[in-house]
Amino acid sequence: MSSSWIRGLAILALAATQAACAPPAAADTTGVYVNGRELSTNQAQQLVALYHSQLIRGRYWYDARSGAWGLEGRETAGFLMPGYDFGPIAENASNGHTGVFINGRQLPYVEVAQLQAMFGAVYPGRWWLDARGFFGVEGNPLPLGNLVAAIQSRRAASGRARGDNFWCSTTACGNDNGSSGYVDVDGVIVGYDH
Repeated sequence: MSSSWIRGLAILALAATQAACAPPAAADTTGVYVNGRELSTNQAQQLVALYHSQLIRGRYWYDARSGAWGLEGRETAGFLMPGYDFGPIAENASNGHTGVFINGRQLPYVEVAQLQAMFGAVYPGRWWLDARGFFGVEGNPLPLGNLVAAIQSRRAASGRARGDNFWCSTTACGNDNGSSGYVDVDGVIVGYDH
């Protein structure tokens, strides 16, 4: 055996060992991070099948109680079904500095301003919000009100009620006549499915 042939076998054996010990190839990763954790390929495939939309690589936050989601460091972008286990949401998921916490996430100024525009006063504190729009004080299970009902009432009073119109956003579809429980509020879907 020539020494070049032995060297070639040694290089081939070394390459095979390195390949076996190497981290998964980029094709095996999703590049989609939710609450600091990368989604598995299986999780990503299930979301694509359920929502009929491709996932965009990036870093997101998700509130499992309300279904709210957004880009890491940003305000709410929309709502998904609640209850996915993507890990706990961080207080600073939206880079908020307002003292207004919903389900543990501190809201950024832009979200507080949107809530103030819709409802008037927004009080600092720790609040919970569920997927049906009910909200209350953290630690007390009794709701103080319902955002979906308040939004519907406001729309009706302003003449913006849409009756039985069908609507769609990038995250959900339904009717805003009360049958689906969803309301499209200036491009943000809030509510629940019966």
